[in-house]
Amino acid sequence: MEFIEGRSLGAELGAGVVFTPLEALDLISRLTDAAASIWAQGTAHRDLSPNNIILDADGRPVIVDLGLARHVDDESYTALPTPGTPGWMSPEQVGSSPVHGDWRSDQFVIGALAYRLLTNVQPFYALSLIDRWRAPAVQTPQPIRAIDPEIPSAVADVVERMLHKQPHRRYLKVSELLTDLTLAISSMQSASTIETSPQRFLLNIGQVKNYAENGFLSALRPHGVVIDIRAGSRVREFVDAAHDVGAEAIVDPVTHYVRSPLAVRPAGFRKLPYGSAPVLTGFSDETSRREFCTNVLDSVTADEPDAIVSPYFYAAENEQSWLTESVACAGLTEALLTQRGQVTSMWLGVAVHSSWLANERQRDLLLTALTARQWRGVHLLLSTTQAPFGPLGDVDTLRGLRDLIAVLREAGTPVIVGRRASSGLLLLALGAEGWSTGVSGNLMNMTPHPEDETSGGRSLDRIYIPGLVNLVSIEAYLLMRARRPEYVELGTPQAAALLDGNPSLDDLSTEERILLLQHNLIAQSRQVSELATLPAGQRIARLRTWVDVATERYRELPPTRLPSEGPAFLEGWAEVLA
Repeated sequence: MEFIEGRSLGAELGAGVVFTPLEALDLISRLTDAAASIWAQGTAHRDLSPNNIILDADGRPVIVDLGLARHVDDESYTALPTPGTPGWMSPEQVGSSPVHGDWRSDQFVIGALAYRLLTNVQPFYALSLIDRWRAPAVQTPQPIRAIDPEIPSAVADVVERMLHKQPHRRYLKVSELLTDLTLAISSMQSASTIETSPQRFLLNIGQVKNYAENGFLSALRPHGVVIDIRAGSRVREFVDAAHDVGAEAIVDPVTHYVRSPLAVRPAGFRKLPYGSAPVLTGFSDETSRREFCTNVLDSVTADEPDAIVSPYFYAAENEQSWLTESVACAGLTEALLTQRGQVTSMWLGVAVHSSWLANERQRDLLLTALTARQWRGVHLLLSTTQAPFGPLGDVDTLRGLRDLIAVLREAGTPVIVGRRASSGLLLLALGAEGWSTGVSGNLMNMTPHPEDETSGGRSLDRIYIPGLVNLVSIEAYLLMRARRPEYVELGTPQAAALLDGNPSLDDLSTEERILLLQHNLIAQSRQVSELATLPAGQRIARLRTWVDVATERYRELPPTRLPSEGPAFLEGWAEVLA
């Protein structure tokens, strides 16, 4: 056997080597050409995984390990149950198809390699080995351009055809495949670069700012500060504080409260010009809508922020009329800004129940409304049944969010996911432009307009653990630290100062609680910064790594008392990242 000096493609990828899209496509074209010589003999390789591709000194791919290669009429080999490498097999190799791998099966795997090299995302992903084995038969990778819109359509079309589940829908002629790969390279060479926006971390801030004093905003350096207008006389202070650290100041009118009975509206909201009106049931005509939007606009622009969120109303399940009103008020508010000559930019505010994302019919209605025109940005608030501090883990809702982000990105409208716990990290990796969060439950999980008086539940101090991408109670943290301290490292100066002074975290003082809240935000902001430095596909790959690590760590940690502190959400994240 001829000795080939070089390193496997698998080793290169494992070492973190990143190929430019043009380098990736050139490598795939060369690999396909090399595989064509095997196919010309009526043979299929059947295991073209990265570890079986050696890159020689000149970077040319050489196919090795022909142990699984078989002539296409060789029925004896099909008795083996799982030929190939899990995650790098065709659907027919893991299914019950009588065709267990002719050249079209190799084509599928080369397509999977192309997907990985172009997007930096593994096309088939699962937490367990058996699920990775099944994945090609049951998973459909996200569209390439949904991950990286800079990839030309001509390139994505070729790779996605190679990855078709049905062999007869892939390329049926080797010559046609090679020709289209050559044309795709030409398309890549002539493609212009699309300017993309970096991922942004935004701080939600309300009436209490004690955790944001003593230079904290300078340390956090958020891209923006979303200011709840209920802060009243402090809005100006917060706008100035944002500007002092070079952050954008955005004012949120929280107009969803106008649908609540007056008696249960927050006190700060009732003080607003539009906060003491009777319960809003709709607008009788354009004049009443204009009057409402004018009052809101006067309030949110009074302290000269950089941007505002348009008036919005919470749309519960099937409440399409309130979604329509939110969009109508946004259009009217933007027109009023133009008439006044104000340079303040505006985000379309949308607040919906999670069914608008989880249910396909409702999601279609939502996307139809949001794509009727291009917006400066969509500030999306989502009400769910999850615990306020817990990461969103519902698979259907997460898939709906992934779809919404992809569609709006194609429409040229950035998505800012507002008031989310750590699931904002996942949504940034999936293509959202911004994620805002705060230090209290209502700043992490949008609550709809209240109908009755509510009393607060048990107050718990929570601490963010980066390695688990989750907030847990102090009680849970201490149990975890006693079992595996290296798994729950906190890694911020604020956490170090807190633990130095109070290792057992007993009876936190106001000053200690401020340090805790500061740690939570700094730790999450650091993870956003880590994602923001990566190309689109690598962000998804990094999230997958975080999910894998967190899943393994949770297995060795003591069980948590509260469901929101546990690992259940990670299964949902893994599915939506697949």
